[in-house]
Amino acid sequence: MSARKIQVFLYGAAISLKVLEAAGLPKRAFAPASITGFDLIIQPVANLVEAGDGIVYGILANFTHAELTILKEYHLSQVTNIDYNVEPVFVTTRGGKIVPAITHISTNLTPASAENDYIDSILKAASTYGFPKWYMDRIEKFRTVTK
Repeated sequence: MSARKIQVFLYGAAISLKVLEAAGLPKRAFAPASITGFDLIIQPVANLVEAGDGIVYGILANFTHAELTILKEYHLSQVTNIDYNVEPVFVTTRGGKIVPAITHISTNLTPASAENDYIDSILKAASTYGFPKWYMDRIEKFRTVTK
């Protein structure tokens, strides 16, 4: 019997195939998607904050529980060093279908400037999924200004 899979909404650097491959997660189909009622912040890493009219773009994918543990242990804990909690959300697919999923949200993120390489990785991945220009501009605003 194959392991049960659940739908997961990924955002921030987790939408990068390089990040998922570095965590040892096999390639799979990803669907561009969005959630409403939240805004994306990147201070110093991506997180979601509640915002009534906000929208966050990301990808929807199916993961086993074991794969979610790998993602949490590798990317969310080692790479970002931030505690994230699993939260249920409703995700809207690019085709307009609304589906339940889980995502990861931190409640104890200490604000700090984002690294430009981190912003670059998000923007590169976001451009491959065709996220709207206004959303890409919003991500760009988290960039650290260098002189």
